[in-house]
Amino acid sequence: MSEPGNFAKRAIAGIYSHAANRLYEPVVVNGAFPLFGGDLHDKVRALGRRAVEAAGHDPILDLPVGTAYFTVDAARHHEGLMVGSDIAAGMVRRTQEVAREQRTPNLVAVQADAHNLPFADATFGAILCINGLQVMPNLRATLKEFRRTLRPTGTLYVSLITAPLEAALPKRASTHLPTLLRSREKVLGQFETSGFEISHLQTQRFAYWFEATPHP
Repeated sequence: MSEPGNFAKRAIAGIYSHAANRLYEPVVVNGAFPLFGGDLHDKVRALGRRAVEAAGHDPILDLPVGTAYFTVDAARHHEGLMVGSDIAAGMVRRTQEVAREQRTPNLVAVQADAHNLPFADATFGAILCINGLQVMPNLRATLKEFRRTLRPTGTLYVSLITAPLEAALPKRASTHLPTLLRSREKVLGQFETSGFEISHLQTQRFAYWFEATPHP
């Protein structure tokens, strides 16, 4: 990973760690998500329930877990292990607190870099990625790790919010845009070139959500 990429990850980890206890839920979850995604809360909870149903007793990964605002609902309905992972130490600590407060012992928190996950190949029966891909520095590297750690019969459940400014910029500049600013078509295209097949795509305002399964 280049130095700019490392700097971006350190910055993201620091910002989200500081926001974990007081700012993240009121500003991001209960502010930005409904503003840009409408009834995204309900859609995300539905994704979590589908992940639980698909995984059976297999472990589920939720990355980035954030404050476990949505994760704990899935954990309550899951009979197996629920792993909440985040690069931000503050988010991991908050998830540990939530697991204790909500009495969900099957929810465990792990600090990890999405570009280099500390999990074995084919570990998870399902992966949740809720409104996090848009701020990750390297979408391709993240999807490679999701593909590696997801079981061949597993499903990746994704929601994200983007502000696609790509069309307004020169082509040379648009090739280096973060996921947040990329068009839906470009983002979905990256999933397909990373070995996933997209299904159940839905959109609302600036948000979209879908399922992705590994190509055979």
